[in-house]
Amino acid sequence: MRNRIIEIKNLYKSFGNKKILTNLNLDIYENESLVIIGESGSGKSLLMKCLSGLHSFDTGKIVFKNAYDVKNLKREDLYEHTSKFGVLFQNAALFDSLSIKENIFFSSKIFCKKILEEVGIKQNILEKYPADISIAIQKRVGLARAIVSNPSIFIFDEPTTGLDPIMADQINKLIRELVDERKLTTITITHDMKSVYEFADKVAFIHNGKIEWYGESKNLKESKNRAIQNFINGKFN
Repeated sequence: MRNRIIEIKNLYKSFGNKKILTNLNLDIYENESLVIIGESGSGKSLLMKCLSGLHSFDTGKIVFKNAYDVKNLKREDLYEHTSKFGVLFQNAALFDSLSIKENIFFSSKIFCKKILEEVGIKQNILEKYPADISIAIQKRVGLARAIVSNPSIFIFDEPTTGLDPIMADQINKLIRELVDERKLTTITITHDMKSVYEFADKVAFIHNGKIEWYGESKNLKESKNRAIQNFINGKFN
């Protein structure tokens, strides 16, 4: 049985009169690939920001490794908590003025050839700049940069968006390998159901501000929940 790394209990977040997360509950386990799905605007990205300490929340708890509640952290401790997360943003968020090598090892002075090999980056592009490489390679660079920071948890925000099917499949395999070979915990936000079935251990479906369905990815299609069936089949409620 895998150890719980994060416990989210009765999480509530609103902006003015607009409720986004309403008494949301979710457990996240070590060495597991969790995928969070839901309609646009359902609060997926906001949930990730609350988890990593990048955004505050109104009420509820986010307990990390049974050690502390994120809401109670002082500023300096919050920075330390945030550093435990490696994030691959949807657009890779590379620094345009830095070379590929400088982007990857921005937070580390130690060059690691093994990391490049793990994510499929060839050394002959290291002196190039983000504008010189494809979107798919930019995402690999963003992934390598996240690995260098040696995080406890990876967060992937729409990792296959904008990629052709072959490149998307390669990214999916990389994420699965991170869990299987590096024994990492990954949390992925995606609309790509093919990705969900390829690398997710568990799936959480956000609807109306709550986790309306949670379980193993292999059981997703058999769910009797109408909202989730509409979502995975591309229908509107």
